[in-house]
Amino acid sequence: MKKLTALFFIASSFVFAADTQELEVFRVTAKSYAPFESVGEYQQPAWTLTRKFPSTRVYVMTPPRAVMYEKWFDIRDRQDGPAQIRMRDEFAFGLGNRLELDLYAHTVYDGPVGNQKFSWRGFSWEVRYALADWGKIWGNPTLYFEHKLMNGSQGIEPKLLLGDRIAGTDWIWGMNAIYEANLSGPKESEYAATFSISKIITKNLTLGVSTMYRYNDYDGGFSELYAGPNMQFRFNGNSHLSLEVMPRLLKDGYDSRTLLIFAWRF
Repeated sequence: MKKLTALFFIASSFVFAADTQELEVFRVTAKSYAPFESVGEYQQPAWTLTRKFPSTRVYVMTPPRAVMYEKWFDIRDRQDGPAQIRMRDEFAFGLGNRLELDLYAHTVYDGPVGNQKFSWRGFSWEVRYALADWGKIWGNPTLYFEHKLMNGSQGIEPKLLLGDRIAGTDWIWGMNAIYEANLSGPKESEYAATFSISKIITKNLTLGVSTMYRYNDYDGGFSELYAGPNMQFRFNGNSHLSLEVMPRLLKDGYDSRTLLIFAWRF
């Protein structure tokens, strides 16, 4: 708990140490951005500045000198027991040069029926690097690397992020290729892919569908497949709520996986 408190103190100090004038300019003008208007140093469309798809990441979300906070609820409904709720508190920092740094604190609500409780899981950090300014390369490829210190063990999660607008329409898409492995503890790894597509209905409302496939190489190896609706609602230029509900389509895995994310941009 002391480590978690220290992490939040450091992140908060970073926010207040940032260039206040520039952050305020961004915050005010963000309210008038049209979803496909090019903004910032990377000339990215405004829709990429918020998490349109909870399970699928696209490009760099945080411009230089900007900071964003997200609260995650990852609800995994099990076939043979109560749902497990994994929670994350994330601070994202725009570093410039198409780089973003994210810091995560992880907790969980889990346990047998009647004995569920909150507990600490660990800490992780993530860095993203977009290979070029928006629109210069097909799919706007972005490299993602996450290092985890979870439950006394270490793990890595590299990803390739892709995404774009569909041929001048109001539809957008994202796709991730994912590898996840433990560096210590149980020698387990996973190969995964996500794909999401949505239509921007209004400046504040987006609706679509997401899919997730995972192959786990432990317990003899098994596959998971999920699909379901996604949505995002923007309350204002600073805050938004993203939701994704994906029921299980194969016999293995959770009954469903739900992601609920509240975000606030400072």
